[in-house]
Amino acid sequence: MKLSMLVNPFTEQNLALAAQVGVKEVVLPYQGPGVAALQTARHAVEAAGMRLTVLERKIPHRRLVHRLPGWEEELAGFKSLLRDMAEVGMQVACYNWMPAEDWQRTTCTSPERGGSRSTAFDLSQVDHNITDADGVPDQKTSAAELWDNLERFLNEVLPVAEACGVSLALHPDDPPLTVVRGQEQIITSNAALRRVVELAPSPANGLCYCTGSLFPAGEDLVAGIRDLAPHIRFVHARNVRGTADNFTETWHDNGDIDMPAVIRELSSVGFTGPLRPDHAPSMAGESNETPGYEMLGKLFAIGYLRGLIQSN
Repeated sequence: MKLSMLVNPFTEQNLALAAQVGVKEVVLPYQGPGVAALQTARHAVEAAGMRLTVLERKIPHRRLVHRLPGWEEELAGFKSLLRDMAEVGMQVACYNWMPAEDWQRTTCTSPERGGSRSTAFDLSQVDHNITDADGVPDQKTSAAELWDNLERFLNEVLPVAEACGVSLALHPDDPPLTVVRGQEQIITSNAALRRVVELAPSPANGLCYCTGSLFPAGEDLVAGIRDLAPHIRFVHARNVRGTADNFTETWHDNGDIDMPAVIRELSSVGFTGPLRPDHAPSMAGESNETPGYEMLGKLFAIGYLRGLIQSN
């Protein structure tokens, strides 16, 4: 396993902090079309002694998910992105098939240890989303259509990914509910992830195994890792407390997930890819302007995960 981090904000000081606590690979959000921004980021990351390997978050895909007008342009953009990633040596494109475009929470001030603040989701408050997800279109898309659109997307994109040497890594829906605001969701279980890799067999058709997205749905994480190991290209280590319709994100060491068991299983199956701490609480002195992505909590999480990895 290679400890990785989404460094936010992406500054020289934060890159230095990441390197100092043992991060080996850096995860970058989508920077817009073109290769120039990726090249600039790569130089900054390498100057700090790390590698830029994964791209995730905000890759334009909402029109592809729902087959809305303009989906052809998004498809072309996704293919161009893979080529740009290959040009700068990046290896994994983490995407999702969330009908709302990205993850959703209903508060970012749920109290955690020592007065830290965390994100939480309560289905009864679902209309109060505090993340930057674009939301679902007025016209709902059925689960069958979502699967069909995903299959067509994979069949179009995977040949390009294979040629570029870049792996796709599909992130589960978050929250992992089969219906949110009347819109069906399909990537909510280990079985759904299994269906994805069987939908379009390819070495480039991989998965992002996100512990905090799957566990609230009642999924067995250890069994899922064991079954899906050959297809896992990226891991999000995140801890939670609660169930899919009402959960809080916790510190990595004090939620309902047995994180040591997760790391043991990843070690047992021989996972050697990037693993990053996902959503950590915001700590004293932090603005909480980017809940889940502030810096200090992730530094703690890196140390905790590093200890778990070294104990195996």
